Amino acid sequence: MRTFAEKWFEAVKRNDSVLCLGLDPAEFEMGRGDKGLPQGTNKLAWSLDYIDAGAPDCAAVKFNKKYLDGPADNYALNTISIRAHTRGLAVIEDNKLADIADSNDAGVYNAAHHRDVDAVTFAQYAGNLKQCADQAHAHDIGAIAMCIMSNPEFEQEKLKAVPLRSREEAQTYRPEDVFHVVYKTSPAAWIPAGEPWPNVFQYIHVAQNARECGIDALVIGAPSGKDSPKPNHIKDEEIAAVRHYAGPDMLILLPGVGAQGGEASAIWRHFAHDHVIVPISRDLMFPKKGTIAEAANRYKCMLNTLRYNQLRN
Repeated sequence: MRTFAEKWFEAVKRNDSVLCLGLDPAEFEMGRGDKGLPQGTNKLAWSLDYIDAGAPDCAAVKFNKKYLDGPADNYALNTISIRAHTRGLAVIEDNKLADIADSNDAGVYNAAHHRDVDAVTFAQYAGNLKQCADQAHAHDIGAIAMCIMSNPEFEQEKLKAVPLRSREEAQTYRPEDVFHVVYKTSPAAWIPAGEPWPNVFQYIHVAQNARECGIDALVIGAPSGKDSPKPNHIKDEEIAAVRHYAGPDMLILLPGVGAQGGEASAIWRHFAHDHVIVPISRDLMFPKKGTIAEAANRYKCMLNTLRYNQLRN
């Protein structure tokens, strides 16, 4: 059985692209206007046409399960996956599973066996990163974990202090990434209450554990450019830290490029030219200029220029 990474690299090589078709079709009744489907649209037929139009210039399709959760959508998603695979694309289910044990396993099982996807995203709220990876791999699909999201609220989340569990664990981090906190109650027996306790930021802890647990890819939102009208909190040194702890072979899912104003070039200063999955949704689904196929080709060429420039450097 091929791994998710193997499927991704095959698709990248086949179409010379790291572009991923984002599939987030808001129904007309959701009131999204020109950011959603026209009234009376057959969502499945539209989705299949969308995949056909963008497939020649893409390597994957990522559908957001929240937009495809109606009565007929489970059948529709299986059909969408089959069409995407027929067109040589890897399929990612963006579901952000955030439960534990049997509940998460049910989500993985349905994604793998009823929707025929190649990977599923996890929001490891419960801290069960190893369990997430093991459950996904047991069903022969990849596990993609949240690491640094670009929404403003996540800045507080990424900088949460994670107390380290032992001296041995503390020694696996660079000294400059470890800081000390005094807790009223000792998180574990090896340091008494009231004494400084070694911690790392949550995003660093996730990156370190992702490599150890066999996670297939990490989500890092695209940082905003210097002149972006929508600046976000993601810093280049944070991406560098993720690369250090997750390792050079980690795949990165990079949302936020396109309508959200994220800058793609920064990621290739730290990760290989074919290790970054760049999903674009709104600008491909509802392009302001030209057709879906033309928009996909423009994004493919733009991303190839960025990643090959970095390769030459």
